[in-house]
Amino acid sequence: MTSEENKNIKMKKIIYTTAFLLFGLSLTAQNDVQYTHYVFNKLAYNPAYAGSGGVPVITAIYRNQWLGLENAPTTGTINYHTPIQCGRGGIGFGFTADKAAIFNSNRLDGAYSYKFNVSEKGLLSLGLGAQLEFGRADYRSTNPLDAGDQTIFGANEEYNKTRLNFGAGIYYEHNNNFYVGLSVPQLLNTSYFQDVNISGDIGDFHTYYLMTGFIADLSSNVKLMPGAMISYHNNAPFELDVNANLIFMDKFWLGLNYRIGDAISGLVQYQLSKQLRAGFAYDFTTSELKNHSNGTIEFLLTYAFSNFSSKISNLRYF
Repeated sequence: MTSEENKNIKMKKIIYTTAFLLFGLSLTAQNDVQYTHYVFNKLAYNPAYAGSGGVPVITAIYRNQWLGLENAPTTGTINYHTPIQCGRGGIGFGFTADKAAIFNSNRLDGAYSYKFNVSEKGLLSLGLGAQLEFGRADYRSTNPLDAGDQTIFGANEEYNKTRLNFGAGIYYEHNNNFYVGLSVPQLLNTSYFQDVNISGDIGDFHTYYLMTGFIADLSSNVKLMPGAMISYHNNAPFELDVNANLIFMDKFWLGLNYRIGDAISGLVQYQLSKQLRAGFAYDFTTSELKNHSNGTIEFLLTYAFSNFSSKISNLRYF
């Protein structure tokens, strides 16, 4: 093996280990999955959103992060929510499969919301959520650079854990053209990642989310939908997503999202019918990994059902 080949192998090991450590730091500080389509997947962050679509809605997202980087994170999620109690309440269910390096996490989610009219056009919703997480870490597949590397512990072992957690949120919507929500998806420090000590014992998995947005008519055929989401954690850097979508003739969506210190994203969606919308997002990485990955891709598919008691008379934008 030539010296050049040895150099390339060492460089790859450094890159993969750096990515692993960065991902580990992220997991220890924040266990919730990150989405570029977060505006269209609010149930993943806030249980109070359950039933806010006015009709039953099902959403599926597939995310492949840091393309070209070995063992990079991939996430698949599907959730369903519907109004109940003549629109006064809402329930939701979801399943998420998340994989990154040696970590695998499958999660079942449930949500319930109750809604109050606080004005003629304002609706306030309070929600509670529950999560059942099945986590696995396979240390048998690790290959530490140094035999005494303390970053990877329990070599030749497999760690499995099932944990239960609860969340809560509040969500306000005004006339289908403005929203604001505050939530904490995990109220308990019971995530299985608290036992995976890859970056120190932080022991706090509470992340708070504040999201808001509105829609405005620019012309008879063009709408502007800006929004933002702040995530706050005691032991993690401040995170802010800012986005804006242009909607042409209620059919074609073109958007841009900026996540501080992480990525600039382009989003495209098409309203195939009043019920079905498909979307695609591409993240241009701006973090330390930008020279070693080909960005991130994300696919979205959402379907709003009509039923015997409720018809879709106009589109729901968020």
